[in-house]
Amino acid sequence: MGYSSAAAAAFAVLPVPSPSSSDDSDDANTLPTNPIVEPEVASPHQTPPPKLQQLERGCNLAMTPLGRAGDVDQVVHLFSDLMLSTSSAGVPPSVLCYNTLLNALVEAGRAVEARSVFDGMLAAGVAPNASSFNILVKLYAWRTADFHLAYDQIHAMRRHGLLPDVGTFSTLVTGLCRAGKLDEAWGVLDWMLQEGCRPMVHTYTPIVQGYCRQGQIEEATNLIGFMEEAGCPPNAVTYNVLIRALCDDARFAEVEQVLAEIETKGHELSTVTYNIYMDALGKKGMAKEALKQFEALQCKGLHPTAFTLSIILNCLCCTSRFSQAISILERSTDLNFCAAVVAYNTVMSRLCDMGRWPAVLELLADMIKKCIVPNTRTLNIFIHSLCIADKLSVAKKLVYNQGFPANAVTYNTLIHSFYLRGEAYEADNMFAYMTEVANIAPDEVTYTIMVDGLCRQGKFDKATDFFKESLRNRLRLSKDLLTALLNGLARSDRNTNILVVFQEIERQGFVRCYLIFGDTVRSICQVGFRQHTKMYGLPFLLEGMLGPGKEVYPAHKGQGKGK
Repeated sequence: MGYSSAAAAAFAVLPVPSPSSSDDSDDANTLPTNPIVEPEVASPHQTPPPKLQQLERGCNLAMTPLGRAGDVDQVVHLFSDLMLSTSSAGVPPSVLCYNTLLNALVEAGRAVEARSVFDGMLAAGVAPNASSFNILVKLYAWRTADFHLAYDQIHAMRRHGLLPDVGTFSTLVTGLCRAGKLDEAWGVLDWMLQEGCRPMVHTYTPIVQGYCRQGQIEEATNLIGFMEEAGCPPNAVTYNVLIRALCDDARFAEVEQVLAEIETKGHELSTVTYNIYMDALGKKGMAKEALKQFEALQCKGLHPTAFTLSIILNCLCCTSRFSQAISILERSTDLNFCAAVVAYNTVMSRLCDMGRWPAVLELLADMIKKCIVPNTRTLNIFIHSLCIADKLSVAKKLVYNQGFPANAVTYNTLIHSFYLRGEAYEADNMFAYMTEVANIAPDEVTYTIMVDGLCRQGKFDKATDFFKESLRNRLRLSKDLLTALLNGLARSDRNTNILVVFQEIERQGFVRCYLIFGDTVRSICQVGFRQHTKMYGLPFLLEGMLGPGKEVYPAHKGQGKGK
């Protein structure tokens, strides 16, 4: 274990920190919050006039949500406009505005631009504050994993008369834990204590998660116990990290113990905690147990989220309680449940699998009535339901509708259904519409469906051409696609086509590996080459596939064509 008695003793002489809002987060995936950009003291410059101060505040209020939404280009644009206004007044933007831009660039991983903005801030005479350096530490510890540069920023703070705070060290600890450097993270904690900076819950939680990621759940549990003893009790995020790890290992009895421990210590369970547990139970086929946890959640007065509802609906469908699932969706408004599009998709998908397309249609109508906007997955489920109901003409009309948000999955469903119904002409037309009118690139599934369908029609040359096109367009050798083509060619003794396939594989830079040859031999043998009358052709075919003097290489993809 990385902690020591010296570390524990150090807590006794340090002041108890005030709680921060970040500690109340229920999201087990978000460990410490991003370095917080707070209002600062103005730089040692001429105080901007009131109108300019108001402009800065308004600009910063606009940039902050845009940065959180990932619209970094718009943040850059607003900051550029602000620069023009402040330049005319003879003063640069405030450090707060610089920090907002800097944080947006770091969150987007635009390291070079972020460093340029920081250097520009220094050149403009704007003094950075602790938040400025914390953002740079995040850049190098979280985004680029250049930890030596992260350490450099912490040392640079002192040259600017600043001291690293708990946010600085916690950000570095989080980056180290994400990189699996747990021992080094413990070293940073010792450094914190030497600096008189007390670790907080969001300093320790990344280490708990680091242990869990490495499968050291006992170490994580011991660390949580140490946090309690040291006067830094774990919060909901910390416990959720541990519960998620236990759930991943299906150690549900221990999950129950942790839940009981949380309540015994006076902590409140959150909806997120129950979601983690219920989701794991559902994925392990323990739907009834998950539904019991849902009842416990409601008994505690916790409000189900959209994800909660999706989990429960899936469990109800798994236990064939469709009527109850449909009832919950239809009564979701009265029950005050957050029924989002994901919840409807969950039930509609299950109903589609059961062939109950009228029920799918009814739920789609219920969604629209409640002003819940269907997404592409919703409409793909509906298209699949129509295909199962043999209503391909209706499905085709919907897809041809200009407002229908079709994707490759949509077209794959229809092309496959037309081939199954023996309507190859319609399937070919649908593929042409997909690529030429809708301008949607076919994926591996599309090519596999087309190749299999063409082989069944006896159009082996065209099927081979489709395979060659997939290699040119996708730059990936799909095992499913190759198997579909080889099975079709082998069934009709199309040895010449098989040799062409292997020539194209090599020409496109893919190494012909033993797995490919194994699949080829298997395809050939399954359709009759195992009979003595056809065995003479197998060595000839294999020799042509390998070529003179060729070996069967380990499986890998070449770096480029001709490799």
